[in-house]
Amino acid sequence: MKLSRKLAALAMAVLLAVSLTACSPKQVAQDMVVHLVHKLGLVEESDEDDTDTTTKAPAGGSVEFPAEMDTTAARVVTYPVEDTLYVSFNGIANRSTEYFVAGGDSMTVTGYATTEASNEKYMYFKIAFWELSDDKTMTSYVPDSTIYYCADGADYQYNVTGLTAGKQYKITISYDNGNKYYVTGGLKVEGLGSTELNTYGDDTTTG
Repeated sequence: MKLSRKLAALAMAVLLAVSLTACSPKQVAQDMVVHLVHKLGLVEESDEDDTDTTTKAPAGGSVEFPAEMDTTAARVVTYPVEDTLYVSFNGIANRSTEYFVAGGDSMTVTGYATTEASNEKYMYFKIAFWELSDDKTMTSYVPDSTIYYCADGADYQYNVTGLTAGKQYKITISYDNGNKYYVTGGLKVEGLGSTELNTYGDDTTTG
């Protein structure tokens, strides 16, 4: 039951109790209000509508770019080394990586970032995986692959599952407060199946 409905029900209970005090003992009215409050579940500390359902990466791992990687070459730079893809991003709100090949059904993503925002609400950026179709004409969102990373400069790590070995994917990096602030940081994506990276035309996104 939503909070507004619960408050309306509580108001009705109080009015009922007030009317009863005119013809019944005060204690009876108070007991009735207590009973109704418990019956309606108004004693819960939080409402289910306020539950945070986002997936946040826990602290862990580290991101250290290879010495030969030029992180200033573009807003987003992707650089593969053996089974690891390094990604740097500079002052972005919404960008994506080049396409890469997954080596298995999961990949471990370590990330960090900083932002000029000070409000805790805007201290997270998020990533998501998108799978390229075999005909290379569209991408589909990988379910449950949206992971939030705190942009406090520390390293956070998460193992993204639901991938298919040999398939091509890209990672979108976005920041919900991009109309005012931006994020700068990097990712280390472990589990590449190949060091080959690809870019394609304007593919259609689904899902």
